[in-house]
Amino acid sequence: MSVYEELLDWQRRTKAEAGGNIAQVMHRYCRFMAGHGVELFRSTMALGTLHPQIQALRYVWFDDVRDPGPFPSPALFVRRIHHVEGCTIDEALMSHGAKHSEPFRRSPFWPIVLGAPRLVARLHKGTKHEYPIFDDLAEQEGATHYAVYPLPAMDGQISLVTRSPQGFTQSQLDFMELSLAALSLLLDDAVKALIIDTVLACYVGHSPAQQIKQGQIRPGAMMAMHGAIWFSDIRGYSTHTQANDPAEFIGKLNAYYECVVPIIYEHQGEVLKFIGDAVLAIFADDNPDDEGDACRRALGAALASNQALLDRKSEFDHGIGLHVGEFQFGNIGSLRRLDFTVIGNEVNVAARIEAKCSALQQRLLMSEAFVKQTGLPARLVDKVPLKGIDGDFALYAPAERRLEGETS
Repeated sequence: MSVYEELLDWQRRTKAEAGGNIAQVMHRYCRFMAGHGVELFRSTMALGTLHPQIQALRYVWFDDVRDPGPFPSPALFVRRIHHVEGCTIDEALMSHGAKHSEPFRRSPFWPIVLGAPRLVARLHKGTKHEYPIFDDLAEQEGATHYAVYPLPAMDGQISLVTRSPQGFTQSQLDFMELSLAALSLLLDDAVKALIIDTVLACYVGHSPAQQIKQGQIRPGAMMAMHGAIWFSDIRGYSTHTQANDPAEFIGKLNAYYECVVPIIYEHQGEVLKFIGDAVLAIFADDNPDDEGDACRRALGAALASNQALLDRKSEFDHGIGLHVGEFQFGNIGSLRRLDFTVIGNEVNVAARIEAKCSALQQRLLMSEAFVKQTGLPARLVDKVPLKGIDGDFALYAPAERRLEGETS
């Protein structure tokens, strides 16, 4: 079998067995190199993406099981450590700015980014090298030879490092360079799969993303869910838009969302929609007879976000309405424009509760049904009619100390 046939066979098997898992693709590539006499103990890949949250992906493969230690860049977004067949893959998704961070500019990857076709260097203990990583690899890991290449037809680079006393032979360097086309085709598909997964989750939420990937994309495809419903709205939104130029206003609005949204997710909630200046979120629960956990998580998120806005001295204030019940979650719209959302009477109730926050001078109001599910003490604020909903509703606030600006 020729070297080209071997590469094609490896590519076919890896595609079938590793699919879109970048870490698995990298591990299989390094093992494939070892099977051809290339004694790697470390390899690093840097991949660029077109993504609203992530600018770069970094994977470091080690030929042993280890703790990779602290992450070197302040741009870290998500990090995962994989242990596979006695090896370690350190996976990191990095936010925008990663490619221009000082550690990356001081790495041997930087000249490749600037257009160099390759960089190959012999490493020696006790020698001051051009790049700090070379000193570390030689002194701490016994590295003898380092090679970094661009990945063909991709925004990416890969380095390969050996401890072999003779370093890489010329035939091994030629084989590694030849192999990169096969690797790049696998990585291109895997990166696209990762982008689809994460972009879907970013724009429509994790649960809708799962539904879309499972084929629940027809108009009207809905499912019943239970849990707590969060509806919040910024106070004085129109006044803010008039008082700030558009760019400044968007910056402040994003700062508000960056404060509130992570807290919702930290409490296992999910933001389903930004409706202008409003946030619709759910805290799902599988047991319709006992939604106490979902309601306590929603309440915890509301209290934490209100405190965080005060601590950060946010220019935006908001009201939050919390309710609980059954709602419909799924696909609505037409064949030309579809949207995943939550609909139902209980969602309307949550929105109407929030609408009373300003008049009752409360940052947080809860329905009686919600309070009962939490099992926590609360104080009755008022019984009021809710627009479009029959009867008066008892609205409650937490029994804890009041935040600045709230009344009794």
